[in-house]
Amino acid sequence: MAWLGGARPARGRSAFGTRASVAVCVVLSIAIAVFGKAEAPMFDAARASLSDVTAPALLGVRAPLVAVGRWFDSMSTMFSVYRENIALRQENAELRKWQDVALSLENRLKRYESLLNTAPDPAPPAVTARVIGESNRPFGKTMILNAGTEQGVRKGQAVSDDRGLIGRIYLTGQRTSWVILLTDVNSRVPVLIEPSQRRAILAGDGTLAPVLDLDLGAGAAHAGDRVVSTGDGGLLPAGLPVGVIMGEGNELRVSLYAASAASDYVRVLDYLVPPPPSDPAATAPAIGAPKPPQAAVAAERPPPARPAGVIRPTPALPTAPAGAAAVEEDR
Repeated sequence: MAWLGGARPARGRSAFGTRASVAVCVVLSIAIAVFGKAEAPMFDAARASLSDVTAPALLGVRAPLVAVGRWFDSMSTMFSVYRENIALRQENAELRKWQDVALSLENRLKRYESLLNTAPDPAPPAVTARVIGESNRPFGKTMILNAGTEQGVRKGQAVSDDRGLIGRIYLTGQRTSWVILLTDVNSRVPVLIEPSQRRAILAGDGTLAPVLDLDLGAGAAHAGDRVVSTGDGGLLPAGLPVGVIMGEGNELRVSLYAASAASDYVRVLDYLVPPPPSDPAATAPAIGAPKPPQAAVAAERPPPARPAGVIRPTPALPTAPAGAAAVEEDR
């Protein structure tokens, strides 16, 4: 076959160039992966700085997206409004009864606390922040807030809304912060089951109902029991509502009160861990330490108290015999 112009395509050069480009891409991908694992704090700092810069844009883009999402949700539930209306009326009537019971118990508790002169638990201060975005990096799903270190937000603080606990802060920038949710696979939170007072670990698995792993205590856990946070380890403040138990047996899950997808404003709780009590063993002498001399111990020991009205006689000084005094005068 005759080639136009007597020239043939350079197959060897094109194949070599393709192989070289593939090899370079493989080397670069491996280097980026290794560098990303080794320099995770640097990437976190870059992510926080980027979120600080793009915070106004995220706030402007999120509003129409949330409005469109709610509109589609309302269209999907339009056909079930009548049935839900009947169920809500029945639930409302039942809740009125429980409201009366709760108010009477609250008044009784206040009277008991006033009689016992009980000091109330101080409420931790909080920072109100707005949700400006969501991301699936570096965890399964995270929430971005428009409050950072300038507003007093720190890593590890609890994040909740008016219904219950949502998650905790894991990364902070100057004007933004990132929240790891309770539903994430990397979330582990100590909780308390009421009324059995059984302690457990709430472990996220990527679903809307995290898994409940029973830990300490012998109390039973049943469906419908209330789950709250506990102050164990100083991670979160105690008493924050989390959800209710679903299921029976070994497969226990928690239906969360708070829904991160429906939260617009959240509260970042500034929880301060109380200082540990003083250790009396710190003031005790160490084992094997040299003992202080008896004179120092006697000097440090306070004199014994004398009983009132008792006068101790002064001992008489010894006198020399008469003969000894005469001999002394002769000398």
